[in-house]
Amino acid sequence: MTTTLLWVGVASLVGGVGHVILAKGMKVVGPAAGSPVARTLSNPWVILGVALQATFFLIYMALLSREDVSKVLPLTTLNYIIVAVLAQLLLAEPVTALRWTGIGFIALGVFLVSRT
Repeated sequence: MTTTLLWVGVASLVGGVGHVILAKGMKVVGPAAGSPVARTLSNPWVILGVALQATFFLIYMALLSREDVSKVLPLTTLNYIIVAVLAQLLLAEPVTALRWTGIGFIALGVFLVSRT
């Protein structure tokens, strides 16, 4: 179980960073007006974000090969904390007390699932 928790932590970190990097890239691309496909596919932030998300998915598949999905999926929601912190620090997004409370409830649920 320790190895699984380690890999879940790595997957959550990679996935959370990937979400924030992808968001940064899409803010650079801008709203979907006209044909933004070339701009999107040539944006290095988008490419890095997609690569990190793909890495998360590969780790997630490996985890599913040896653990129950009902255990692994809730544990990967730790990336909500990572995303909130990084979005606040790197994207200057406001994370309100109410949002932190919700994230706290998610973390509590993850803790309870990890104990089973």
